[in-house]
Amino acid sequence: MAGFGGTAIVKERAISIIVEFVLIAHSPDALAENRRIEHNSGVGEGALLSTRWIKPPQRHVEGQKVAHLIVRFRTNKDTNLAIRDGLVIASKRVWARRMQKEPRRCLKCQSVTARHLAADCNQQATCGTCGKDHCTLECLEVDRAAFWCINCKEKGHALWDRLCPAFLAASKRLEDTDPEHTYKYFPNQDEWTWEQ
Repeated sequence: MAGFGGTAIVKERAISIIVEFVLIAHSPDALAENRRIEHNSGVGEGALLSTRWIKPPQRHVEGQKVAHLIVRFRTNKDTNLAIRDGLVIASKRVWARRMQKEPRRCLKCQSVTARHLAADCNQQATCGTCGKDHCTLECLEVDRAAFWCINCKEKGHALWDRLCPAFLAASKRLEDTDPEHTYKYFPNQDEWTWEQ
C-alpha cells in the first residue's frame, strides 16, 4: 500500500456467475443472507462475497416472482461447486452458469464493431432505441414497431435487443477468440471441470 500511495484500494479477487430464477424474496443487502446461502448450499464459509440483482428491483415488473442474480465468489473451486450443484437461495434450489463476455459497445455512437468507447468517440450521439440523434436515456419511444437498430439497420428492434443479428455476430466473434468460453466450469486440476 505504501508503494501505491495513500489513496490506493486493494480489491479482493472475485469470480462472478449468473444464478437464474431466484425468488425476489431474497434480499442481497441483508448481512446474514450470504452466510445463510453458504450454509444451506454446502459452500465453504466466507466463500460468497456478494449477490446483486442483474436488473434493479425498481425495474422489476409488477407481480414478478423470480429474477436473475449475479453472485461473486472468492475462489474458482467454490464457483465450480455452485455451478455443478446449484445454490439454495430463499429456500429454493437454483442453478448457476458462467457469465459470458459480451462485445464492447460505444455508448455514444452505439457501434458494436468500433474499437473505441464513448470517452474517445468523435461521432454524433445516437439513440440505441430509435436511432435518432439524441442520447438513449433521453428517448421517449415506447412503440416497438418504431425501434431502429443502428448496427444492423433494421426496424422493429432496438440496439440493446439480445437477438439483434449484429450483436449475435459480434458475440460469436468474441467467443471464437476466447478458448475458455467453451467450458462449463472454470478449469482446474479436477477433471470434471474440463467439461465443454
